[in-house]
Amino acid sequence: MKQQKFLQETFMRRRLETVAAFMVLGLALLMIRAVDLHWLQGDALKARADRQQFRQYSVNAPRGPIVDRNHRVLSESIEVPSVGALAEEFPAELLPKVAEVLQQTPSGLADKLKQRQGFVWLARQMTPTQAETIEQMNIPGVRIEHEWKRFHPLGPETGHILGFVGLDNHGLEGVERSFDAFLQGVEGLRVVQRDARGLALPGSKWLQQPKMGQELALTIDANIQSIAYTALANGVHKSEAKGGSVIVMNPYNGEVLAMASWPGYNPNNFRHHKPGQWRNRAITDVFEPGSAMKPFTIAAALESGKWHANSRIDCENGEFRVADYVIHDDHPEGWLTLTGILQRSSNIGAAKLALGLGAEQLHQFLGTLGFGKQSGISIGGESSGILLSDKRWGSVETANIAFGQGIAVTTLQMASAFSVLANGGMSVQPHIVAQQNSDEQQLRVIKESTSRKVISMLEAATSDEGTGHRAVPDGYRIAGKTGTAQKAHSGGYSKDSFTAVFAGMAPVEHPEVVIVVVVDEPKTSIYGGAVAAPVFREIAASTLPYLGIPPQRHMPSEWNVYQVAGGDALYDESSFNGLSLREAYQLAEQRGLALKAYGHGWVTRQSPKDITELSAGSVVEVWLNE
Repeated sequence: MKQQKFLQETFMRRRLETVAAFMVLGLALLMIRAVDLHWLQGDALKARADRQQFRQYSVNAPRGPIVDRNHRVLSESIEVPSVGALAEEFPAELLPKVAEVLQQTPSGLADKLKQRQGFVWLARQMTPTQAETIEQMNIPGVRIEHEWKRFHPLGPETGHILGFVGLDNHGLEGVERSFDAFLQGVEGLRVVQRDARGLALPGSKWLQQPKMGQELALTIDANIQSIAYTALANGVHKSEAKGGSVIVMNPYNGEVLAMASWPGYNPNNFRHHKPGQWRNRAITDVFEPGSAMKPFTIAAALESGKWHANSRIDCENGEFRVADYVIHDDHPEGWLTLTGILQRSSNIGAAKLALGLGAEQLHQFLGTLGFGKQSGISIGGESSGILLSDKRWGSVETANIAFGQGIAVTTLQMASAFSVLANGGMSVQPHIVAQQNSDEQQLRVIKESTSRKVISMLEAATSDEGTGHRAVPDGYRIAGKTGTAQKAHSGGYSKDSFTAVFAGMAPVEHPEVVIVVVVDEPKTSIYGGAVAAPVFREIAASTLPYLGIPPQRHMPSEWNVYQVAGGDALYDESSFNGLSLREAYQLAEQRGLALKAYGHGWVTRQSPKDITELSAGSVVEVWLNE
């Protein structure tokens, strides 16, 4: 009995010892685990808990605004809602309902959620109504974010200049792309606390506030841009053309006041348009300028010293052979002065001047005007045009380039070159960003006297006898030149595709604007004077008064011209003095006289001095601005 009792006590004691040992071991393990969790893994576990409870999100900053020269907003960032979700937490049973609100298919939405772990965008830049509906559903892991969307108040009018911005807030075309780094802001960083269901709790905090990008000021005048865009659209529609472009430029500093292209597109919904409509025709598309190149041939001739304004060129009655090629004039002419060559738009006259200059001299002159190279304007996609090396010019090529064939230019290049004529002969650097070329040094390209002479000739080209008379707005004197060119096609020239051009400046007394109009493949008429010139007139008629230049008639006090209040001008019947060339021809026609005119500008001398006794058919000679 005693032995049995001893064995039982021993068994119980050992059992208690074993239990105690396990308890001690368990406590030891718990202590070790506690030490491990608190001291060894504490930081890692805390970070993991924070990751589950808190989320850091980068937030796009608004891009800087783009404004015109008068600080009118052309492009700005507006806040719009977007919705995203944590893919692993999105309830699959809600897919159909969410897809319906977002106007997507359930399968498409499911594919988005399967593409990656973590945060996934479900819909970007949606409507406020959609955002409100999603928010009211209180879906775990889903949140509404406010992003920035680019808005262009003028829509298509400035679309080709500004370009557009993608969903990632980066510029993809136009100024938005060229100055993307400048316009981009600095991203913000935000922390959001979530509850057990994954829903965001109120009271998120910013680790770093987003910072708006810088403001970009352009040289564009929004009002002139609207004028140019509307006039171009009207002209393209009336002529049933394929497209067109316009540049309005300050000829003294190269500031682009307007740059329009047609067909237009709305950058606010650019995805609804074909990529071909995004291109800025004024800088990307090249064309042969036709007779609009003749003023530069004339200027080169005057600069050479071999000819003067009244030099006469035999225009061969409309046919002139160069090597095995025959040059034609639409209107056969005999002897013409350099003014007459521009006024009558003689290909033969221009060709003879070019051949007299030689390929090397003409090529060098055209190069100094900016042809054959990019202008450096701050918009991507600018073309250099085509100006082949003079080593590749034979006599035929030299003659053709004189009247705008065998050379290809952009609308911007034409505006820059005409600015040299308009401003007294100084080079200009075209630019569209304000202050961009404030340190640019201007160089003399042609003499001021050459500039004045060519301007007077170009004014004659817009007289009633000139090809550009449809470009003249009421009450203003302008100077300009038409151009009509066959389009190059399959190694030759198309018989039914043309480019119509008018390039000019206004007002003549002190040109404030150079305007170049290009119409691509017009159908109702092919001629620059019929198609492009009226667009110029429409732009000038609205732009000049807007710039504070009222319509007026230039009449110095010494002229023998008297104005009747509310009526037409009355001329001294014995004199042509003080009349323009156009007015002199009108008076001669009224009296049945044959007029011979020399020079350009305004009549300062006549022979005979008194015409009152002359019979019909008598010849009168007049000298202008002698």
